[in-house]
Amino acid sequence: MNKLLGIAVCDECNSRIQVLEKHASLIGKAVRCPKCHTRFVLQLEPASTSDEVAVQAQAEESEKPRKRRSKDQIRQEHIAAALDGFRTLHSRLAAISEDPKSSEEQIRVWCMDVLRTALGYADEQLNTELRVMGGRIDIAVMDGNEVLMVIECKNIRSRLNHHVRDQGGMYAATLTAPWALITNGDLWKLYRVTPQKGQSPRLDLVFDVSLLDEDGVSEADAENLYLLTSRALTSGDTENEYHQVRCTSAARTYDALFSDRVVSALRLELAHSYKGEHEQNVRLLDDDAVAALHELLTPLEFGK
Repeated sequence: MNKLLGIAVCDECNSRIQVLEKHASLIGKAVRCPKCHTRFVLQLEPASTSDEVAVQAQAEESEKPRKRRSKDQIRQEHIAAALDGFRTLHSRLAAISEDPKSSEEQIRVWCMDVLRTALGYADEQLNTELRVMGGRIDIAVMDGNEVLMVIECKNIRSRLNHHVRDQGGMYAATLTAPWALITNGDLWKLYRVTPQKGQSPRLDLVFDVSLLDEDGVSEADAENLYLLTSRALTSGDTENEYHQVRCTSAARTYDALFSDRVVSALRLELAHSYKGEHEQNVRLLDDDAVAALHELLTPLEFGK
């Protein structure tokens, strides 16, 4: 165990700081207080019995095997942090929305605070100076020198139409960023950006969240907003969610319902379940199952 040599007291905040054997070379030198961060000359004072007991307890605690958190536990911690952070800043967003003179810059500043507090980004990960296609990127989320996500901020009264979406997508594609987020503070829309040679990039919506609706920032909203964190973007969670959304899209689900395998399975199940209830064999064709599906999925004509 690292032996306790004594105690140093910060001149500014009077914090009592444990001086261990590994700190011996710092005695008599200017150091920075770990509590208030001001500099003071480290002078050794005798340790009390309670100081020695505290060091002993810390040493014993550090020797205990640490229980590793599962990936899901870590994910849930990030979701909880996002939920708490967005809810903390929610009243400020509501005030901006009620101000008839609110500006796009207010939303950009608010989003920067969200990225730092709710989504856990450090200042060096957020670049507001990148220029591309004759314009300045509102916020670029960085991973070293790589742009992970382009964020296009608009006035809270903006409807975030397809022009805004396409602008964010083109900026992202030009910077080879895989993600584009457009937001007016209230609405948050994340797109997966896929370059297409000789064409505009393909933009696939991953989520669409409103923060100023009746339920405010809900737990479901937080699960989506978590996908904007550095951990989600770099661990593959955001990419996996994108594939999940595309795999279960309405168009793909509709096509799957009328695939040969599903139609055949439906025909067999209909005949089997009917026989079980009525002890009657009914010979169905695949076309009968298709007709039943069409009848089920055709919207009812109200008023008739």
